[in-house]
Amino acid sequence: MGIKGRLAWALKIDKVSKPLFQAVWRELLNNLFQTCDSVDEINEKLKQIGFKVGEHLLMDYAERIKQHAQSFTEFASTLQLAYKVNSGQDFTDVWISDDEMTIKFSDDDCAICEGVVINDMPGLQYCNLVSGVFQAVLTLRGFKGDAYQESCSALGDETCTWTIKQI
Repeated sequence: MGIKGRLAWALKIDKVSKPLFQAVWRELLNNLFQTCDSVDEINEKLKQIGFKVGEHLLMDYAERIKQHAQSFTEFASTLQLAYKVNSGQDFTDVWISDDEMTIKFSDDDCAICEGVVINDMPGLQYCNLVSGVFQAVLTLRGFKGDAYQESCSALGDETCTWTIKQI
């Protein structure tokens, strides 16, 4: 992370207790488990919540730095910085396809999934909030694309991976 990212993390970004965030997130998921009819419905609602969160984060970010990604591949560094600023950690890996139409972000130590083990809900995207945030940034910045969660450590995958594809 560059000097701007370190300064933003240290000085400009309000912090939330990780255990508090995780507890609120688990209760939100418990509510969705009780009120939704399918895993697909839960995943969609999580992405919708993430989109709303992304709208707020993007507006706050835009007011502070007044610069944006101009090309699709620039989202790799923009979203990496945003993830660091908002979670306090870097992605484990960021991959851009040769045709520059797909970006994958992986986190082996996802702050949302940490300590969570779910064995009875195949297909659940426990931290799909991140996909929604990514979708909001793409959409609000005028890019046509799709963001989705590809793997989730809460369900036993080795890492959490989110993918954005330009359409």
